[in-house]
Amino acid sequence: MRQTIFLGLFIFLAACASPQKETAEHLIAAIEENRFHGWPANNGVWIWGNEILVGYTQGDYDNREGHNIAGIEESKFSRSLDGGQTWQMFDPENFLDDENVKWLPAGKKDLEGPVNFQHPGFAIRFFGTGYHGNDDPEGGFYYSYDRGANWQGPYYLGGLNASSEIEGMTISARTNYIVMGENELIFFSSLHDGITNRLAAIQTKDGGMSFKLLSWITPQDDEANDIMCSTVKLSDDTFVLAYRKIYPALKNTKGNKVETYVSNDRCKTWQYQSEVKLFESSSNPPALLALQDGSLLCVYGDRHYSRMAGKYSKDQGKTWGEEFIFRADFKDTNSYWDFGYPVLVQRPDGKLICLYYWASNDNPQQYIAATLWTAHRENELFAEENSVQE
Repeated sequence: MRQTIFLGLFIFLAACASPQKETAEHLIAAIEENRFHGWPANNGVWIWGNEILVGYTQGDYDNREGHNIAGIEESKFSRSLDGGQTWQMFDPENFLDDENVKWLPAGKKDLEGPVNFQHPGFAIRFFGTGYHGNDDPEGGFYYSYDRGANWQGPYYLGGLNASSEIEGMTISARTNYIVMGENELIFFSSLHDGITNRLAAIQTKDGGMSFKLLSWITPQDDEANDIMCSTVKLSDDTFVLAYRKIYPALKNTKGNKVETYVSNDRCKTWQYQSEVKLFESSSNPPALLALQDGSLLCVYGDRHYSRMAGKYSKDQGKTWGEEFIFRADFKDTNSYWDFGYPVLVQRPDGKLICLYYWASNDNPQQYIAATLWTAHRENELFAEENSVQE
């Protein structure tokens, strides 16, 4: 009898001590019946501890060739207060409001005083032209001091459009920026010269009162569009930028890619560094993140194989490891490759949260998905996704 009790106690304690197998979680950050949700990478993501804010575009769902979006394209948000486990959708007042599919922000004005970029509730949203729900070739910005609940703006990019370096070019800005100080910020944008897009670093040192071209990142190339960048700061001087490179003449054939550039002098000059992904056909923009352990993670949608994937780098983006797959159940109503555009953050506990737009058998109308996992655990967490054959 005593031996039986001891054996049972041993089994119980061993079970308690054994680590439980972790699984990746596929959750939903924004969904609404008969509505299309897309392109979080165009809108932005922000994180304060376990509070996460993500922007996206919403419109009427219409099963059509191309993107299944129709009607007014609205810019909205979802917020999580528990590290991405649950989400609440909302639409703040005075934020990209318009009654047309294509909009020009009404009432754009000059900033009256400098913005404190280090305010604890600070967020900024840049806009331009060329992306869904955006049509302002001069560009501009909104900012918030309460973590996106309320927004001030829209404001001009003071003096930028009048500068000789970019005069006559259109700004195709997404929300991709690095805060450098209380009144200093650098944002990264593509600029269109009438033929193709080229990436640039744009700086303000007076809290947004004025902006200037700090540097060109990619060279002029009349055959390629360099767009949709994602940037990380590794030290006071070192920055790595990943971006989507498209060759229009290739259309949906092999050649489009994700590449990285590096700056070692605080964004004054840039050098080509590496190729992250060469796509078999239609490409997708990257989300780049510097992890707590010092490695880099780059994720993207692979539309040729209908899956979300990524790669790690242990040498600041000079080389990249093997690709892992973290989502492969895409299915919308007409099998068009309409997904991806990810954003990526890391919680204080090390968990990664990737947000992107997706459709599946259970939810065939595009919604904003959130996948949570622990860094460098892909072989265990994504066994099913990685078993998909090319």
